[in-house]
Amino acid sequence: MPISVSSKLQLNSTAIAANDVLADVQRIKGAFKIYTSTVMNSTSVNHFSDGQIVYVEDSGSLYKANVTLADYVSTFEDTVSFSQFSFDSGSFTSASFDTTTSVLTLFGQNLVGSPQTSMSIDLSSLEGGGGSGGGGDITAVFTSDEGIIGGASSGNVVLELDPGDGIVLNSNGINVSTGSTHFVSGVQKVEIDGETF
Repeated sequence: MPISVSSKLQLNSTAIAANDVLADVQRIKGAFKIYTSTVMNSTSVNHFSDGQIVYVEDSGSLYKANVTLADYVSTFEDTVSFSQFSFDSGSFTSASFDTTTSVLTLFGQNLVGSPQTSMSIDLSSLEGGGGSGGGGDITAVFTSDEGIIGGASSGNVVLELDPGDGIVLNSNGINVSTGSTHFVSGVQKVEIDGETF
């Protein structure tokens, strides 16, 4: 390849006429480059392609070049601005669970030009043995003897409330019976302005 070397590598007229790839500015400006922030902001727009990613070493960050071409109505020069860039992490955004196979499938973001990332996890080993009991980690349920009765170390475990004075348990829930002996005998009659309550 005919070249001349001075302070810069230069192609001679024969190489330029042959359309040598080294003279292809699109290949040169599309290369991944490292800049300092000062040099990047003072470099001509002609050295950047729209969407090009560059590394700025003094900030340790990637930046995307946003090239705006002159429209010759309101702007007469091409310009370039830079926005901080980070790769799309492809984080999982949704999931589905197959109750037949006990498989949880996580789905990543739907990225243009890439197949959607997914990952399946077999959860069948975590099943509690259906309704038969004994398949989970709980080996016994005991009460603290503070108004709760029942408990067991195997089989079906039932806990119940032990109603105290003035408490009624029925299908309507837990109720306080203000008419019970406990409440009536606990209330003293009071005389106010000649009236007894």
